Amino acid sequence: MSALNAFTTQLVNFFEELCVTFPEEREIKMATEAIKGAKKINPRLIFDLFLEHFYNDLGKAVYQKDIGTIRQVAQNKIAVQFNEIISALAIFDKYWDVMGTKNQDIIWQYLKVLCILSEKINSSI
Repeated sequence: MSALNAFTTQLVNFFEELCVTFPEEREIKMATEAIKGAKKINPRLIFDLFLEHFYNDLGKAVYQKDIGTIRQVAQNKIAVQFNEIISALAIFDKYWDVMGTKNQDIIWQYLKVLCILSEKINSSI
């Protein structure tokens, strides 16, 4: 399995997990379907969106588990733009304080793996 394929599979799994955890969030459901479609047609686009709208600004914050930075960047991005990746950022602002530690840990694990895979893809380009 290529790093890009592993990355897109992990991203789809993450969004599917968010759909189960937050079934009332239509944007996350729509983003999940969009990501699944893009994975089939243009998986590189998914990676590029993640890199541009998440990793470049928040990769370091994920490794440090810096929720304050993630919230701040999420609020700024949501205010000025929208795409599939940004819909997931909304959960940090909307739900982080009320979700359990287990859910928070699962989210950190997904994000860390996505960041590691991003770095692996970038190093092979």
